[in-house]
Amino acid sequence: MDVPSRSTDSSDVFRLVAMSTNDGIWDWDLLTGHVHYSPRWLHFVGAAEGELPNNIGAFASRLHPDDVEKVNRALNDYLTEAVSDYSVEFRLKHRDGTWRWIKSRGAAMRDAEGTAYRLVGTHTEITEQVEMAERLERMVEERTVDLRAARDKAELAAAATTKFLAATSHDVRQPMQAMALLLPSLRREISSEIGRRTVDALDRSLAASMDLFESLLEYSRLDAGAMRPMNGPVHLGDLMADVVESFLPEARRRRVALKLVPANVVIRSDHRLLARILRNYVSNALKYTDRGSVLVGCRRLQDGIRLEVWDTGCGIGEQEQRQVFWEFVQIRGRREGVTGLGLGLAIVERLARLLGHRVAVQSRPGKGSVFSVTIRSAVVPEHRPAPRAPEPGRLRDGPCLIALLEDNREIASALADLMRDWGCEVIHAASTDDIVALLGGRVPDLVVADWHLGATDSGFHAFDRLEGLAGQPLPGIILTGDYDLARLKAVNAARRKVLHKPVAPLVLHAVLRGALAGAGNAPG
Repeated sequence: MDVPSRSTDSSDVFRLVAMSTNDGIWDWDLLTGHVHYSPRWLHFVGAAEGELPNNIGAFASRLHPDDVEKVNRALNDYLTEAVSDYSVEFRLKHRDGTWRWIKSRGAAMRDAEGTAYRLVGTHTEITEQVEMAERLERMVEERTVDLRAARDKAELAAAATTKFLAATSHDVRQPMQAMALLLPSLRREISSEIGRRTVDALDRSLAASMDLFESLLEYSRLDAGAMRPMNGPVHLGDLMADVVESFLPEARRRRVALKLVPANVVIRSDHRLLARILRNYVSNALKYTDRGSVLVGCRRLQDGIRLEVWDTGCGIGEQEQRQVFWEFVQIRGRREGVTGLGLGLAIVERLARLLGHRVAVQSRPGKGSVFSVTIRSAVVPEHRPAPRAPEPGRLRDGPCLIALLEDNREIASALADLMRDWGCEVIHAASTDDIVALLGGRVPDLVVADWHLGATDSGFHAFDRLEGLAGQPLPGIILTGDYDLARLKAVNAARRKVLHKPVAPLVLHAVLRGALAGAGNAPG
């Protein structure tokens, strides 16, 4: 049998194959440099049969300059057997001046030594696919830009909201602070049981107002990512008892039985934030319970505790249960006359996520609901509850001179009366110059100063001036209703103790007593 030579003419077979495919076919004799291009290949570049020379130059002259190096590298790697397949994408210039994207695949015929002597392959036009991919990429880029713009806009809005609340919080806190300080004085003046109950109700209402305001600030800080939990041991029984006790008047008013299942268990969480979650749960349960009861308790789990609030209220449909933890959502038809922004349970969900806890709800319409928060943490069953704080007495056994700087007349008067009740001599002024003049060289035992004292003066400046005159550090605190934490940090270089208004009298007493103790002036 005769074996055909390597240069055997196979043009008839080539033409037959070329007519049966939609791809452009090329046949390159590497020994002679002759290249045969199929009619379909010529169509890719807008040429007629016989118009182009049958050599590699007809291809190379139409190859996009940016693709020359890529094609040469792919060809060389394949012919030297550095790679097993020849496949490359590039652009060819059409007669009309446009560039057509081509995907080229080829296979070599090799001699006994592995040297390629012929390369045959196809060209497939992929212009439409490439342009579609480019359009998709542009759309993705544009969408990414839009999303970034939306994110930036949302972040700016959140920052603006936080800044607005910080700016207005001072003005809102001032009257609350005055009321909180005046109530103890009012309570001492009232002797009748009805009067005392009225003052207690006022106290609770004020506490609720302060709580709502803190919720708004809390939500803004959550939006800005500025809230950080401070985890530590939390006696869950004490926490539940305090929350239930604070809602008893509202429960009586609504004629709903508010019950507590006592617990003696310690978990690890942030006491303040966990109490906020429970308060929102109990408040929500009372709002939507017309009759029956609300029960607060906890259930031990294998690896933690589930805090639960049960109610016999109107319940929530299965399809709506996922929505109750969304912002600004109030389920229609739950109870007529309930108003609000729908932030309570949204704050619960975000606080729980911040703490690493998990919230859930189970409910049946007309039967009631169970809202829960699962706390995965170590549980310590044995715990002796801390004794409740006694009513504030004298700050120290001996005399105690307090320099009070406050430019709000009502708050200044209430603070002065309160601290005089604690056995202190109080010298009050609305500015640094005035307090220096009124002290007349005396060195105060404590300084209590508001941050903002008029347009140009401040409590920090007053502290610096008084300490300079005394020649020693002075114990005390800065009071403020301003919640601009970044600016506060910038002006508080000396790291003075700061309390945010409104401050409860018990808290103020404890902090001032601690300041005296830290300065070596603790009572004997």
